[in-house]
Amino acid sequence: MIGQDRCCGGSMSRRDLLRWAILGASAWVAEPTLAFGAVSDSSVPNGRKILEEATGRTPDWIRRYAASKDNPWAVMHGVRAIGSGFSAAGGPAVDFLCSHFLKEKEEGAERYLYMPKEIEAHTDTFLKTLLEAGVGVSRPIVAGGRQRTIGELVASAKKLFSLDRVKKDRDDLAWSLIAYSITTRPEDEGWTNALGERIRFREVVQFAFDTAEWASATFSSTMKRGAMPSWKDRISNFTCGGTHLVYSLAVAVRYGHLGKEGRQRLAQQLDLLTWRIKADLYLQDQYFELLAKATPTAGEARRLYQLDAGLKFLGHCAEVFRYARIHRLYAPSRSQEAQIRWGEEMLGVALSDVLKVNMDSILKEDRTLANLFVSDVCHAYHGLKLVKGIKPT
Repeated sequence: MIGQDRCCGGSMSRRDLLRWAILGASAWVAEPTLAFGAVSDSSVPNGRKILEEATGRTPDWIRRYAASKDNPWAVMHGVRAIGSGFSAAGGPAVDFLCSHFLKEKEEGAERYLYMPKEIEAHTDTFLKTLLEAGVGVSRPIVAGGRQRTIGELVASAKKLFSLDRVKKDRDDLAWSLIAYSITTRPEDEGWTNALGERIRFREVVQFAFDTAEWASATFSSTMKRGAMPSWKDRISNFTCGGTHLVYSLAVAVRYGHLGKEGRQRLAQQLDLLTWRIKADLYLQDQYFELLAKATPTAGEARRLYQLDAGLKFLGHCAEVFRYARIHRLYAPSRSQEAQIRWGEEMLGVALSDVLKVNMDSILKEDRTLANLFVSDVCHAYHGLKLVKGIKPT
């Protein structure tokens, strides 16, 4: 069941919970807003008010916990949330990340810029974050002690991209798909990478849609039967439950890739994601009920992890749906609108509860859990900015 899928910041294990059982209640500084987790068809009490208030308090929290110069991965998420104006290490976070962490590697007798995977976690995460934050390709940067541009980073990334490699790890595609959808025109034939492999971007987009449909086939059939899932699907094991992949498909379609076919296939994925708002929370409930039996002394730790699991999924869903709405990529039905609204309100509850967590205590005890909260708050806030109508990146 959901609960141990790949995620932006790390994953939870039974060992984590048992270790956290010692810290437990000291991580909370106040009572939670609502018993988060139980799936209900009823509206969330004061849901819109909670959502608005939590959204308003979140930027200060992000500036406090995502700006550590010792955690470039968190800084990248700060850029995701706040934009290109986010600061870290006493200056623009973009400059800090480029000058301290971009590296060069040799491939096919040439040298190319790249962000090491141990920092960005997924190929082209840093690049797509900059592009979506509105950082232009002509922007000058310093990397490897030399003056470069974001455009050179784009060119390097395309040279290092390999569809054959992605086919061996389908979960590493979403971030590259975003970066190249933005920087590649639909009519372009593609490019040749550093190894001589011809990259036809239309085929890359097709492969991404094929992957999403293959990975969620069981969920799709369950939805059509009008039932709740009894087990996770392949898509559940993708990063953040596959929401990054669905978001990347929306970006590709927004920039015109696959044309009418892309819009139709995206609508199917968004229909499914709408259904998953409650289906995934239901699976999370089932997972944490089982975990409670296995770790009876770690109740507060489970509560923290379940809180993050809900925040993660709903926050990423908010990014997907608001992006799709702003760019007129999706026309949900009235019942789907209600489902999305319910998800937003539950997201507000989760975010409100995270803001009550003693993050300083968590940072001292478990960096993995701290990273989970930082990344998921940043994604949630980015989605909520779109909910509130702030100009999208």
